[in-house]
Amino acid sequence: MKNAIDKVPTKFKVLAEDFLVEEVTRDENVCKISEKWETKTELKNLDLEHPKDFLWCEFEKKNIDQFRSLREFASQLHKGIDAIGFAGTKDKKAWTCQRISIFQPDMELIKNFSHPNIHIKNFKWSKRKIKMGYLDGNKFTIVLRDLDRKDAMKITNHIKRLDQFPNYFGNQRFGSVRGNNDKIGKLIIKKKFKEAIIAVLTDTSAKERKEVIQARIKLSEEKDFKKALDYFPTFLKFERNVLYYLSERPNDFIGALKRIDRKQVLMFVHSVQSRLFNEILEEALAEGVDFNTQGHRKIPLIGYRVRLDDEQLGEIERDALARHAIKQEDFDLKEIPFLRIKGQLRNALIDVKTLEIETQDDNLYEGTKKIILKFSLPSGVYATTFLENFFYLEEVRD
Repeated sequence: MKNAIDKVPTKFKVLAEDFLVEEVTRDENVCKISEKWETKTELKNLDLEHPKDFLWCEFEKKNIDQFRSLREFASQLHKGIDAIGFAGTKDKKAWTCQRISIFQPDMELIKNFSHPNIHIKNFKWSKRKIKMGYLDGNKFTIVLRDLDRKDAMKITNHIKRLDQFPNYFGNQRFGSVRGNNDKIGKLIIKKKFKEAIIAVLTDTSAKERKEVIQARIKLSEEKDFKKALDYFPTFLKFERNVLYYLSERPNDFIGALKRIDRKQVLMFVHSVQSRLFNEILEEALAEGVDFNTQGHRKIPLIGYRVRLDDEQLGEIERDALARHAIKQEDFDLKEIPFLRIKGQLRNALIDVKTLEIETQDDNLYEGTKKIILKFSLPSGVYATTFLENFFYLEEVRD
């Protein structure tokens, strides 16, 4: 791995077309983005006489949130969202292609499906549902804009020589809006359930809407869960679920946590693991730990059962735990069984595959350069994690 250089500022996701994601299946087929979307669903190569339980297809979406797109798709098919299977989540402000499965669909509704931000294609029948993790990785084509000419040249030359990059968790892991996922997770594993719920409800961020900030501050001052239902915005659904529960059971904070979607609560605890991992990796690289040595390529995502390393890396791992006043047994949360986290190993470095990079004049920002990057990453590794090694990303909001 080459030595790092100073990061440079750039505009990121100016257009949905600036962030293309094509899912790579386990059999190494690529879900390719269409040159243009057909106005009608094409089923000519599908055997309609011999259906199976699951209809697989490629699902393209542009500039729409993953879960909103799946909800609206399922709704048009008169299905619940659980009838739709998918292998991985994709970005909102992006143009993405992935495989999905649909349980026992009404083919007339499939034929007549229409949505301005969604296109479906390449159908086949299967006996099984597509589940999370049923993918090899993703191919990315990313445009970074408004770059200084000298910065663009310097960073392009550096990236061309790249062979590996550190496998840090990106900022979105810690909460893209409030950035408090690991704070809440730490309170949970320390069994400070009341404090965790208060943080869920009242922590604020300048990135939130004004009415949300005002509601959180008001609840923090008044501490009246029942009254808060009168002024908490209706689109804050899981906060309102928690408030409703606490308005009837004001001291049952474990029960209130269980009112939050399991995946979100798990994300709180996983973000604690992620924070520890990032700090361990950063310190290990600073101390010159060689992660290309056979048998020393991984760092633990710490849980109650995972084994810490010996020697230099183990000392760094124990220092990180002590710095956060966390013990491994804290992850053995018997009060909430689905939060009992055993831990696992994660690659410290990621090999860069099929990397292509070019620099062009930026047609949107006069007098600047844009960089076009094409590369592939394995499942579970985010493109932003790669990019944040070299760029200060300013995401342009609509």
